[in-house]
Parts: sequence; C-alpha cells; structure tokens
Amino acid sequence: MDTVEELGGTYFYHGNANVTHQELFWLIYAESLANHLGVSIETAATIIIGQPLLPKRQVLGATSSRTSIASKVARRIFKDARFPGGIRIETAFGMGKVRTTNKIGAAVGRAVPFIGWTQAVIILALIARQTRNKYNLIARPEHRIEWASF
Repeated sequence: MDTVEELGGTYFYHGNANVTHQELFWLIYAESLANHLGVSIETAATIIIGQPLLPKRQVLGATSSRTSIASKVARRIFKDARFPGGIRIETAFGMGKVRTTNKIGAAVGRAVPFIGWTQAVIILALIARQTRNKYNLIARPEHRIEWASF
C-alpha cells in the first residue's frame, strides 16, 4: 500500500487508514504547518520583542508603564535621529492606539511587532495554498476544493 491511496470510499494517508476527505484535508494542513515551523522562528521573535514587556518610568500622561525590547533597541540605535523636514509619521501601538512621531527609533520600534504579524499571515496563507493544492491532487473529484481565496 502506498503512502497515499483511496480505499473503499475513504483514504489512506501516511499510515492513517479509513480517513474521510475532511480528515485528509486536516492531515495535509498539519503536515504543511509542521514543514513551515522552522521559518516562523523569525516571525515569533519579531512579535515577542515588540510586546511591552519591560518596565519604564512613569511619565505624566503616558498610557502605559511598559515598553518593548524593539523600542529600547531602536531608540538606542537611532538615538535622536529624526525624519527630515519635520515629517511626523503615524505609528500604531497597543490596541488601536495611534500616535505621531518624528523620531526614527520610535517609528521602527513600534513597527516591529506588525512585521511579525504580517509574516505570520503570509506563512498561514502559503500553508493554506499548499494544503489546497496537495489535497486536490489526492482527493476524488467530488471532494476537491473547487475555489477558495487561498
């Protein structure tokens, strides 16, 4: 028996016998996710270092008493560097909070977790596409995914 074949209306996939077409889809999805976990180390790192984990001194009017590792490092690297011409950039931080800044370090530090979340979404979209393509190669025509956004 091969690693992938049809058996009496059900599927056999990598040692799993009597697998329905729904179970086959999720087995392929889990396999694709496992194959991509090595890539997501950078993604997890950028998300984690962008979280407000470090305590900071309380300033009058501040909304948080914590800051992120990314913010501390970016501010240290860029010191007091500012965008040319007095340009102010809107940066998001926290849950739906937006502030403007003209300091490069603050903008970079606040952007880091969003880069990680973007990478995570891209990886999940790639996994979904690979899952659909592999599933459609294995499944019977009536079980195939005809159209999907991924």
